Amino acid sequence: MNSTDIETNILRTMDNLQQLKDINSILDMVLLEARKLANADAGTIFLAGQSGLTFNFVQSDTPAVNNDVIASHYRYYTIPIDKTSIVGYCAATGEQIAIDDAYDLPTGLPFTFNSFFDRKTGYRTKSVFALPLKTLGNTLVGVLELINARDGKNRTASFSPEIRNYIARFAGYAAAAIERGKWNQELILRMIRMAEMHDPGETAAHVQRVSSISAEIYQQWAHDKNIAPLEMKQYSDLLRTAAMLHDVGKIGIPDEILKKPGRLSEDEFELVKLHTIYGANLFENTTSELDRMCREIALNHHERWDGSGYPGHYSGCIVLHDKSSSPKRGEEIPLAARIVALADVFDALASKRIYKKAWSMDEIYAFIREESGKHFDPELVDALFKITVTIEAIQERYKDIPSSGSIKSPSLSALNNPNIVREQQLACGCPDDIFKEIKHIAAMIVDDCSFDFLELVFDNIQRIFNGEFPGYQANNTSYHNLDHTMAVALALIRLVHGKHLRDRTRFSWELIECGIVAAFFHDSGLIQKKSDNEGTGAKYTRFHEERSILFVQEYLNSVGRTELNGKRCAQMIQCTKLSNVPGSLQFESDEVRLMGYILGTADIIAQMADRVYLERLPLLFDELKEGGVPGYETTADIYQQTVSFFQQIIKKRLFEDFDGIVHAVLHHFIERWNINENLYLKAMENNINYIEFLNKSYPMEGNFYRQYLRRQINY
Repeated sequence: MNSTDIETNILRTMDNLQQLKDINSILDMVLLEARKLANADAGTIFLAGQSGLTFNFVQSDTPAVNNDVIASHYRYYTIPIDKTSIVGYCAATGEQIAIDDAYDLPTGLPFTFNSFFDRKTGYRTKSVFALPLKTLGNTLVGVLELINARDGKNRTASFSPEIRNYIARFAGYAAAAIERGKWNQELILRMIRMAEMHDPGETAAHVQRVSSISAEIYQQWAHDKNIAPLEMKQYSDLLRTAAMLHDVGKIGIPDEILKKPGRLSEDEFELVKLHTIYGANLFENTTSELDRMCREIALNHHERWDGSGYPGHYSGCIVLHDKSSSPKRGEEIPLAARIVALADVFDALASKRIYKKAWSMDEIYAFIREESGKHFDPELVDALFKITVTIEAIQERYKDIPSSGSIKSPSLSALNNPNIVREQQLACGCPDDIFKEIKHIAAMIVDDCSFDFLELVFDNIQRIFNGEFPGYQANNTSYHNLDHTMAVALALIRLVHGKHLRDRTRFSWELIECGIVAAFFHDSGLIQKKSDNEGTGAKYTRFHEERSILFVQEYLNSVGRTELNGKRCAQMIQCTKLSNVPGSLQFESDEVRLMGYILGTADIIAQMADRVYLERLPLLFDELKEGGVPGYETTADIYQQTVSFFQQIIKKRLFEDFDGIVHAVLHHFIERWNINENLYLKAMENNINYIEFLNKSYPMEGNFYRQYLRRQINY
């Protein structure tokens, strides 16, 4: 291709970009056209934000990795804007980087190549060209990274200086288009946030899920139909934006109906049905293709393939209980509305609401199969089942985050019941519920926190413990398990909040995030690799902290986090090793030392305040025995020694070695739950007093402890 043709293609692409509205469509075209210019096999766009660079869009022509590439669009990975990674260096310095072989970098470079995607998919990155995306006003909107240029014989080659110059010119135009797309999206999301005050179910996360699921269903359907690529991109662009406004008509429905927690009466439901017509009326005077599609979706997204939906062929007059309008069925319903109907129902079933629990994926898929040909267009159902991995990635990316007002303080009756208090204020439920509480507390401490990276880590730590992480077995230590890990992370953020309230300590979001990651990984050293088939992870008990440090550092490197974060996590995790004297440990800074002390404190109180701590001690005994920890010959030994262990070691560690940080959590309970009591210390005191009573009052014969403990669990 000569220079004139290249210039013509750049101008043509810019004209096409101007017609696109949705940020994802713009990113798709920018990356596709940049790859065409460079004849690159793959590429990625990272968008700049408050938390760094977000891995936002990826493409590859290599069929073997294509499914993972599509799902990767909806998995958040964040990279700091610093000089330790290729794209971070581009963003931080404003410089371009051209690399001939990513696995053979010249010595002395400040950045390294992150091989995580290659190791995950089997792809082989060689040549790389990365450059910042900046507007004419010099605003950084992201970084474009192209991978594996190809020569005329389709062999991997270097990116030539001439091609790099053309890409740099194109990047300037592309940055302006991306910035415009981000503005468009933010404007719509602001409208949704306003609607959220009116309808609690209409959240920004919900509409983003419906929008993305709709676009992916359409693209699969269009691919199956051999729709031309340009037509597919243009339609998908409109659909992504229009789908976000599918329920905009609910602004005309009274608050007392939308916010009613129970079942609606027949009359109330008839009023709710009118939101389809109200929404359509907002786009009645259509001036563009986008307006037309918005109207079609708003009016028809509750129509059903078999004709049993609403509002049907209405006359334009709004009449309550009007049954005279003929139903719409099949292809009478516009395609966009049929797609959104399927996406909207899918997300509604997958989402937790005040009146229902979230359905499991198996339950949702079974329902959709049953409703194919009845509620839903069968061809669209077929398309959905071809992209379930992508759809589930969308669900993970756009999770609902509770607002500060959505988690209520307990009722007075709950406060008067110590068992309810213990369950609600200390345990907080399953891992998902605990993680929501962690995010809620974090938002009470720092205004500008972003949970993108923590969402990824939380997902991965669950996969690690469940045996779904590449190269590792499932957790097989019953005492140090995922429940314990989540309890430690929750105790950590509560201590941080208490310290913030009591001493006005200012915590940066980066430090808090690092502390939570360290809590998630502090016992990961007990996880065995796939090739390790001897015994359980308990055999590593005496040095599992060191293995945990290696695990978290390797993990952080694999997801593009800096070496510095790995070092900080390591310094924090070392505080959880009981044989380490906190005052003799080395820390990067006083802030990291403080977070390390908080993690060490959290590890202790999360265990010893557990409502079934005493019942779980036999599980700990089994781990100590396999790990070769001396001093425990029988289960009775661990019960007999727990009191002295607490009095001689734990109290000194909590109240002296860790500077008494445990007292600060009282202020969290006052602020969060209006309870003027340190529930952790109270629960620990109750546990120790009770086992001391049993030790003194009853003979140590057989399983007598199990007979007198207050709760039973399966060993």
